[in-house]
Amino acid sequence: MEAKDPLADLADIHLPVAVSAWPPAPLWWLLAALALAAIAAAAYMFYHRWLLRKKMQVALDEITRAHRHFQAAQHEVAAQASLALLHTCNSVLKRVALVHYPETEVAGLYGRHWLAFLDASGSTDAFSTGPAQVLADGSYRRSFQADAATANALVSTASAWISKQYVSKRHQSSVPEPAVTP
Repeated sequence: MEAKDPLADLADIHLPVAVSAWPPAPLWWLLAALALAAIAAAAYMFYHRWLLRKKMQVALDEITRAHRHFQAAQHEVAAQASLALLHTCNSVLKRVALVHYPETEVAGLYGRHWLAFLDASGSTDAFSTGPAQVLADGSYRRSFQADAATANALVSTASAWISKQYVSKRHQSSVPEPAVTP
């Protein structure tokens, strides 16, 4: 008789079931939630910046169109184009200020108080002392004759102020106090 293999009657080894990747451990859920929150925050920031740039560009384009109209105007309509440029700059500045500052603080400003507000909120003195001081009574003028240098200075001062309002975040926390007394 032949010797029988003692291992022939044994069953194969049963391997355990493989560990499943689902459901993940709680820390993986937390990591996924944090990643989604970071992606959502980044998307919001990019959208917010894009929207601010778009608003700034619309305001700057309006001033640029008025400036081009002024430059293209002939001598007969130069006074009208100068006055239109002055009104456009003043109007756009006021609208941008109303977007960035409380209406109760900005809406009633005119004259030297308006210029002081623009200087304080723009960290400059170009409005009170520079060629942009024509904005003080710009809304009430019946005529205005600007030369090219004055118009260029007015447009560049207004554009710089607008750009600063959309780039700077400190304007959202507090309203600057005008330095001018009545």
